Amino acid sequence: MIVRGARKSSAVGESHSGQVNLIHAGVVFLSKDLRLRLENRLAKDLFGWADERRIASLDEVLPIDSEEYQLLCRIVAEDCEYRDAVVKWEAGGTVRHVLMDSFVARHAETDEAGVYVVLRDMGNFALLNQHTERIERIATIGRLAAGVAHEVRNPLTTIKGFLQLLEQRLERVNMHDELTYIRVMMQEIERVNALVTELLLLSKPQEMTWTTVSVSEVLGHLRPWLDAEAEQRGVEAVYEVPANLELQADPGMMEQLFAHLARNAIEAMDKGGRLTIRARADEGRVEIEFSDTGPGIPYYLFDRIFDVFYTTKEKGTGLGLAICQRIVADHGGYIRVSSKGFGTTFTVSLPKTRSASIRVIRQRQSS
Repeated sequence: MIVRGARKSSAVGESHSGQVNLIHAGVVFLSKDLRLRLENRLAKDLFGWADERRIASLDEVLPIDSEEYQLLCRIVAEDCEYRDAVVKWEAGGTVRHVLMDSFVARHAETDEAGVYVVLRDMGNFALLNQHTERIERIATIGRLAAGVAHEVRNPLTTIKGFLQLLEQRLERVNMHDELTYIRVMMQEIERVNALVTELLLLSKPQEMTWTTVSVSEVLGHLRPWLDAEAEQRGVEAVYEVPANLELQADPGMMEQLFAHLARNAIEAMDKGGRLTIRARADEGRVEIEFSDTGPGIPYYLFDRIFDVFYTTKEKGTGLGLAICQRIVADHGGYIRVSSKGFGTTFTVSLPKTRSASIRVIRQRQSS
């Protein structure tokens, strides 16, 4: 258990008057003889107390050997007062983090000596830490990418230029085998360039070209490539997109977003699978779904699939979903994934107008 911000006080607080009526905090009173009074519903929830009674001995509510029990015993025995102490709180089979305040006082109704304890649920710090760590990793990779991009691209550009000159000379003398080698090298250079471009996309917000985008038109541009990829893998591509569905966005980024999600879905399936792309309007937002009939994603990987460089593919870079998340965030939207053991669906939800997108982004930046 982690507790900070404690101070001991011998002063006795003034009696509370009136009924406790706190919406976002659990309030209990612990008397000197360790009788616990659960003053509101949230207190019962935090202690995992399902009994109808509001008053019980502390050892009925918490195990004697628990850290929570020992903490409350010490508070009442030593008249400890806490202000905004961060406490790991485990009760009723649930682990939480709470902000704890304690006040030495006499009970408002019975005049018993004891301590009022106020507990405010702060949720699961572990999830917050994971989210923060993910953001920090992306920022670190972004700084690295921005710093080395030119150092990588400059020599690549030089190499590519000389290879093109060499290609022209080899064509003139009909050295076909050597030409094949040159073209393989050119393809590999393009792959490295594409990787640098993707890293730069993660490094900072991109310049947005806002315009009215037709979802069906964006998919129409991608459809020849998508259909060819699907045919090569032996899967079917199904499109359920209204022709009049529009939103304000950057068309280039939308195309990149859709391409990444569609490619992921196609590569997740074996022969005979089906990719379904659906889109709909929903209360000022546009939602686009990419569903596959692959084996699904294990629940324990949900928190990792958007991590930079995390991939389960043999030749994957681990950047695709991180880029998708960045594009969606830059448009003020969010992306969610669902998988129930068979098939996976990625759902992109975007504000329909630019003003709504910018408002969401500013709210996130200020929070």
